[in-house]
Amino acid sequence: MSYEQARNEGRGLVFRKKIVWLGALSLLVMSAMFLAACGSDDDSSSDSGSGSSSSSGETISMLTWDGYQEKEWLNEFTADTGIKVKSTSAGSPAEMFAKVRSNPEQFDVVLPTAGWFPQYVEAGLLEPIDTSKVPAMDDIKLGFPWKDAASVDGELYGVLYNWGNQPLAWLPDKIKGVDLSKYENEEGVIDDWNVLWDPQLKGKVSVFDDPTSVEPMVALSLGFEDPYNLDEQQFEEFRQKLLDLRPQVKRLTTGYDDQTAQLASGEAWIAYLNIISIASTLRKDGTILEVNNTVKQGVPAWSDNYAITSASGADKADAVYELMNYTLSLDWQARFVAETSNSGTLNYEQATSSEAEAQGLTKKILDTTLIPATREGDKFFNSQIFFQPVEDTQARLDVWNEFKLGLGG
Repeated sequence: MSYEQARNEGRGLVFRKKIVWLGALSLLVMSAMFLAACGSDDDSSSDSGSGSSSSSGETISMLTWDGYQEKEWLNEFTADTGIKVKSTSAGSPAEMFAKVRSNPEQFDVVLPTAGWFPQYVEAGLLEPIDTSKVPAMDDIKLGFPWKDAASVDGELYGVLYNWGNQPLAWLPDKIKGVDLSKYENEEGVIDDWNVLWDPQLKGKVSVFDDPTSVEPMVALSLGFEDPYNLDEQQFEEFRQKLLDLRPQVKRLTTGYDDQTAQLASGEAWIAYLNIISIASTLRKDGTILEVNNTVKQGVPAWSDNYAITSASGADKADAVYELMNYTLSLDWQARFVAETSNSGTLNYEQATSSEAEAQGLTKKILDTTLIPATREGDKFFNSQIFFQPVEDTQARLDVWNEFKLGLGG
């Protein structure tokens, strides 16, 4: 999972299209085989069906994220359309890009995270979206301009499938004996990223292995307004702040399940959370995880978007568009939200409709997602700092690797 629009004159929502990524492309390509081993490479293919459409009989290969399109759901799509889907998951935005860049003909449809579209487009990997073939886009009525994050030079290359954030979270039962009052707001809620650096929490902080997602939080903790575009002095402060986090983190988690297990076992007490659905998963087992989605310095946020590859997907575009429309339907999205606690593409009105409830999206489940918070409009979205391309991707990767080398000591 997640880099979208940022702020409009400070904390609004605007997408900065300028990108400087230096030698990161070559590093990612060289790392593709290694990174592939870190993701979920077990292919999941939908079963054959008797449905029919103009693309019936096609097989499309999709590079996606764990839990986004379950095999049984794709089987329904195949039964209705006759289009088979071979699905593979990536473990991080960098891994997804590396896989597509090194094997561009392997995938027809991919789900890049906001902030990565300029890299894909500059490498010639994606086709522009024909919006006339995605009528389901008209039903995406969220409170932020998601298209900006999936556009390059005014051309749309992606269609939103899911969005979310990476909030601050903690286990109240574990920290109740720790004085963290200086990080709390007037309501007594922990509201400062700097809590992750508190010496009382040494070895008890959970962070996942994804520089694209984690590094913006570090910059925000320093009070930098734009965590994606640092000048030289800010970058050095950011580097030192990240290195100072080493004593707090025993190990980096490798994905959703790993971070969930780390918190469930009590190995970690407080977290920069990979995805909010971890809280609902823990709750099912009786573990309460408190979450702050509006930390005072801002919360990094992301979006994942369908995109069609140039090397292979362009020849199967009609089949891919059918998949997009099918999986953006209210019924599909309601089930997706109900079973994963992701945000999907539904607004609050859609998510509380009788059609959504029929798919299992109850108010209790809905309250574990970000969807209710979207009713606050700008008040909520202005606190979400959507991912963007950064000032120097290679330098950020270098700092991340330096940080990792000092862990576990």
